[in-house]
Amino acid sequence: MKCPNCGAQMKEGQLYCEQCGKEIQIVPDFEPELENSIHTTLSNVATEITAPGQTSEEQSHQTQQPKKERRKTNPGRRRLTTVLSAAALLLLLTAGIGIGVSRSPAFQYRYAVRLIGKEQYDAATKHLEKAINLSPNNISYLNRLSGCYYAMEDWEKAAGVCQRIISLEGSNEEAYRRLVLIYEKEGDYDAIDRLIQACSDREIRNLYADYMAGTPEFDPAGDTYYEKQNIKLIGSASGTVYYTLDGSEPTMDSPVYTTPIALESGAYTLRAFYVNQYGVASDVVTQEYYIDVNVPDAPQVLPESGEYSSPVQIEAALPEEGKVYYTTDGTDPDANSQVYEAPFWMPAGYSTFSFAVVSPGGITGEVARRQYTLNLHPVLSTEAALNRLLLHLRDSGQISDIQGNVSGLKGQYRYVYRYPLTVNQNNYYLYREYYQEADGTSNATQNRYVVNYMSGECYRIEQQPDQTYKLYLIEPESGEEETPGT
Repeated sequence: MKCPNCGAQMKEGQLYCEQCGKEIQIVPDFEPELENSIHTTLSNVATEITAPGQTSEEQSHQTQQPKKERRKTNPGRRRLTTVLSAAALLLLLTAGIGIGVSRSPAFQYRYAVRLIGKEQYDAATKHLEKAINLSPNNISYLNRLSGCYYAMEDWEKAAGVCQRIISLEGSNEEAYRRLVLIYEKEGDYDAIDRLIQACSDREIRNLYADYMAGTPEFDPAGDTYYEKQNIKLIGSASGTVYYTLDGSEPTMDSPVYTTPIALESGAYTLRAFYVNQYGVASDVVTQEYYIDVNVPDAPQVLPESGEYSSPVQIEAALPEEGKVYYTTDGTDPDANSQVYEAPFWMPAGYSTFSFAVVSPGGITGEVARRQYTLNLHPVLSTEAALNRLLLHLRDSGQISDIQGNVSGLKGQYRYVYRYPLTVNQNNYYLYREYYQEADGTSNATQNRYVVNYMSGECYRIEQQPDQTYKLYLIEPESGEEETPGT
């Protein structure tokens, strides 16, 4: 048997051409229940044909009697005619039922599934479309149809069917999954963002959270506060948040949020947006903040900026509340800077210091800046004074050579210049002693040494609890002798 539409060879009893999908207008194989019903009906017909009280052989013998005698059996013939007519009517009805079954959406769907199993997607779509025409809102039919279009790489039709499914059932995960795959193939991540943003199903939103570009959250939200605030900007997933603090429109050239943003005293207009890992940007969100707190005054720092010719200590007045912090690189100090605890010696050469008070509430006050130039005019440079110290330590037996080696130890002693200072009206360089292990690690010892940069005298120095100093003269081969004075 050949298909009347395309001429392809068909098997006996086939209702549709596997090549083109054309329906063949013949009576199909019946369903099992229908076949059993027909069998029962035909059996009843055979029973009706046999006259009551007669066997089928007697009935056959009776039909072979001469014509004259058969006329007496007219009632039986009438019964036979009636039964045969009923059987014919039943056969016609059964054929109509069979054709009706072949045209049902369930039949079309089952036939399409068989074609899909053979990867005959084009033919399967025709049957699925017929099933959907008969049952437009059947999600299973629609998902099968979108799957066929997807297998045929007809992205537009597959996406259209998925969108139809989602309009009927907003939590259909299969439709979302296939639609996301289609948009990914097309590189349309903005479409994925819009799709998931519009989804009300929490599980699906969580499943595809990385594709969303939700606006960043502000913690805490914009308001008036009476203490310093650290604002957190929270993105919807892995990505980048860009922000501005002056109310200007943020762009990808704006600062990137990495740590909480410290807002101290004043008014701020914080604007931010989020960009996900696929380059999709969210809308810009704006929050207004007003921080109304007391800002600490700048601390008093002595000496004043200027040029100095001998060592001098730098001292800042400590506040009743809060702490003083300082920097030496020209930047404004904050709570992460060096804490000022006591006066310290001015370094030689040019230096700049910035001091500020940080209140207990975390507010950084006004900054006090100082610039100093210390010209010592020494006889010995720091390098020459260090060589003098190494010779004294070698001669006293504390080190084996001027490289800092010590007999029996694998490491070496190192001496690092720190700053000039004045003790008992004499000026010195101060050196800190470190022990360097063979693996290169270094640790400070308790020893500090000073060298008079005018006379070259070397001493070990100790600072007393009252912040005064004691000097110990380093004598060759004779140990140390305390030197009077502070």
